[in-house]
Amino acid sequence: MKFYIFSFLIHIILFFSVIKFPTNEVKLDSKNVVVYLNELKIEGANTPEPAPIKNVEPSKEKIEKKIEKKEIKKVEKKIEKKIEKRKIVKKVKEQIKNKVEEKKITEGTETTDVNKNTNELDGLVKDGTGTYIGDQKSNQGIGYKIKREVDPNYPMMAKKIGFKDEVVIKTKFLVGLNGKVEEIIFLDNYTKYGFQKEVERALKKWEFEPIIYKNKKIKMYFYKDFRFNVK
Repeated sequence: MKFYIFSFLIHIILFFSVIKFPTNEVKLDSKNVVVYLNELKIEGANTPEPAPIKNVEPSKEKIEKKIEKKEIKKVEKKIEKKIEKRKIVKKVKEQIKNKVEEKKITEGTETTDVNKNTNELDGLVKDGTGTYIGDQKSNQGIGYKIKREVDPNYPMMAKKIGFKDEVVIKTKFLVGLNGKVEEIIFLDNYTKYGFQKEVERALKKWEFEPIIYKNKKIKMYFYKDFRFNVK
């Protein structure tokens, strides 16, 4: 019995393997079909080959312009730096100059203050020998004493020609350390008839006590007007 069943199954398997059942054809939809162009080969058609892809490179003019712009910018930056450096140097120089001037001013004030405090003969002038010279007109309270005072004579030349006008001769004379007149300066231009010569003779005979100012002998200028009248 088993044998019959087994042989029956084998016959069924062989039957199905020999018989071909009709297959359902798959309908293709043109919308869903993907066709690659490089796979299509149409016979007899001269299709042009695709053009090679060109390498897009910038032109020489553009490159040169870019280089020029970069160089111009570099030059401008250098110029700006130089200008800034010059401005800084100028400011530094001005600051140094101002400091030097301030120092000079302060030093000058210090020296003047020192001189005021230490120089007892402030206001007097030194001559070439280092001697101090005062001036009667400065009114510094300098005391003096005349030992000998001589008046000039009326010039003989003026008397001979009958000159009778009043004449005033203005003088400035320097009294030295020994009390004698060392220098005579005439402050007018009246040189007629020998009036200045008579004044000069008289002043050379004048004598002063040594002039002492703050415990030091000094020279001093005096001013004197000599008036001539006919007697």
